[in-house]
Amino acid sequence: MKRVLFIGEINVDLILGGLPSLPVLDREIACTSCELTIGSSTAICACAYASLGGDGSFMGLAGTDPYGDFMVRGMSEFGVRTQWVVRSPDVRTGITVNLIVGKTRSQVTYPGSIAAFGKKHLRLDVIPGFDHVHLGGLYLQEGLLPEVTEILTVARQAGLTTSLDPQWDGSETWRFMEEWLPLLTWFFPNSDEAMSITRNGDLPSACEALAARTANPLIKDGSEGVWCWIDGRAERIPGYAVEVVDTTGAGDTFDAAFLYAALEKGMGLRSAARFANAAAARSCRFVGGVNARSSYEDVLEFQRRFGL
Repeated sequence: MKRVLFIGEINVDLILGGLPSLPVLDREIACTSCELTIGSSTAICACAYASLGGDGSFMGLAGTDPYGDFMVRGMSEFGVRTQWVVRSPDVRTGITVNLIVGKTRSQVTYPGSIAAFGKKHLRLDVIPGFDHVHLGGLYLQEGLLPEVTEILTVARQAGLTTSLDPQWDGSETWRFMEEWLPLLTWFFPNSDEAMSITRNGDLPSACEALAARTANPLIKDGSEGVWCWIDGRAERIPGYAVEVVDTTGAGDTFDAAFLYAALEKGMGLRSAARFANAAAARSCRFVGGVNARSSYEDVLEFQRRFGL
């Protein structure tokens, strides 16, 4: 079995659902549901990978507070190995508040441990003991950003495959991106991120531009599917239209499922993308990023049911 190391942020998700609108200035509104669950792009990805049957370990930073306990315990219960998670009394574990209005999601994040995670918390020496390294949620991780090039370089020099999900950069300057792209085996931006990074206004053009700079760009476009670069052209692998309960973590679940399909099942690009589309769609039918708990068989059954 392939050993995958997930390096990234740790925060809880507080999900407030059923809001009639976004918050109104100087007014109080009520929601119809409230759930505290495992958050953060990278941790959700690691849990989804473990649910599918993969061997995942996590490297990150959490406080010694109750939220840190919740996250480390939660990842361990999914089967993610947490021995490389550093616990510190000097930081508070991050929290993201998710506001769900209809099929839309808005987020407010207190970075805490997310921004504090940096060089002194990394163990680059353990990387050669893995088969693959995945990084995610980078543009809130101010302490980690300058270290990512070295992480990827160490991984590639040791013969590992690599992947990265950038998440949105509020400045849209995409610092260090040009250093990272040549070092990646798979790159997982969503549609807005891909168009911002490349300054292209349509996804086929964005995919072509990324393909000139990185090995395998996969541009996630929600229920429309994913754009890949195959045989010298941009190709869309169709997605699934499902009744959406919550989109939290769908993109991270896509990443996990694609990696599992490619690394553990040896699927080619098209088949792995189809499998990942199905896993992401299935996750949207559950509240929170990890509550789908999709096994490999669950995703196969979902594919059989929807016939793609």
